Amino acid sequence: MNTETNITNIDDKKLVHYISHAQNRIVYMAPGITDQVAHALSVAWMRLGTHAVHVIVDVEPEVCRLGYGTLDGLKTVLDQASKLHAQVCQQPGVRIGLLIADNTTIVYSPTPLLIEAGSTQPEHPNAIQLHSIPNEIAEDMGLEASGKYDRSIGEKSISSEDIEKTESDLKANPPAKFDLARKVRVFTSRFQFVEFEMTGCMISRKKVPIPSNLVGLANDRNLQNQFHAHFDLINRNTIEVKVDKRILTENSLRKKKDDIRNRFLIPLKGYGNVILHANKDQFLEAVDELKKDVEEYQRGIKKDLQKHMDQNAESLVEALLPAVLQRPPDEYKKFFGVDIPKNDIKEFLARDIKDAFGKSEDLVQNMNVKVIFKNLTYESLKDEKFLEIARESMPNVDIFHDEYDAAKAVDQ
Repeated sequence: MNTETNITNIDDKKLVHYISHAQNRIVYMAPGITDQVAHALSVAWMRLGTHAVHVIVDVEPEVCRLGYGTLDGLKTVLDQASKLHAQVCQQPGVRIGLLIADNTTIVYSPTPLLIEAGSTQPEHPNAIQLHSIPNEIAEDMGLEASGKYDRSIGEKSISSEDIEKTESDLKANPPAKFDLARKVRVFTSRFQFVEFEMTGCMISRKKVPIPSNLVGLANDRNLQNQFHAHFDLINRNTIEVKVDKRILTENSLRKKKDDIRNRFLIPLKGYGNVILHANKDQFLEAVDELKKDVEEYQRGIKKDLQKHMDQNAESLVEALLPAVLQRPPDEYKKFFGVDIPKNDIKEFLARDIKDAFGKSEDLVQNMNVKVIFKNLTYESLKDEKFLEIARESMPNVDIFHDEYDAAKAVDQ
């Protein structure tokens, strides 16, 4: 009793079996040809004769990049066809597999190795196997009772120019290593790299550079070049903004940002942060709340910020004025000569300090929350240091461990 079901699983090993045992004819149509299948077809072609084997594939380079077949496999059957004065034909865009071996017909879904590794398990069906050739398929493939081979698909043969074009394209943009490419796909389906920054809000940390010629060093160029002084833009007392019953400060914004980072982001030292896709929506909601707080703080701080800046600028002018009176910068002298009135020196000094402090509007404009998502790159999974850090930071993520590949192999 034949226990084999018509809906089944087909892989290269089974294709090779049917090709190797064919006695009369073989029709093979698929996106591409793997090395294993190509070798079996070549041997069968030599055994069965020129007109007994017919091969139709898609010669486009994308077929190899997707993992439907290899360029070497295609060259193998082309070489054998050339020796037998036969042809390998092409059907652009074909994405189904068809094997006719004598009276056995197999219609299957080829596995793109870029996406998945494929399976050999019967409970993972990808094919329909029949023990006869349906009339409709026989007609399309030109399998007439007379033995005449006149098909309506794959009518154009593959030329040497077609192969050269494909080979050149693959050299310029070669296929990825499919095991790594699949890991990249699995990783990006679970995680993304994320850049998360809040900028411009830490006003109290900002310093104003004081030109060395304004601290009594106007006549000593060597000291001017070595001297670097800075002054706090505002006093350390943080400016507060009331929003409803809440009080926003730069520290409250920083704490909120840090809380979001700690709740959602996984740091990979030296490589940035990643986020679980399952947490992405919640993360973005929290970021939106932070953005609203920054906007409220931005609006509320403008008047108070300029007032604090003006107060500090005035204090700095008073502190620097005695030294500047003793040694006025050359820029001041060009308007009055050596004897410059005190009020004019103070006016020049106030102007220079004001320019150094800038305007509050410019500072407030720079307040921003930025989020940028990026996918893992192929190169990252070839970086052993990255893999080591990823394993340490995410011990429960199986794709970073050798056991993942072993388990996948067993399942298949």
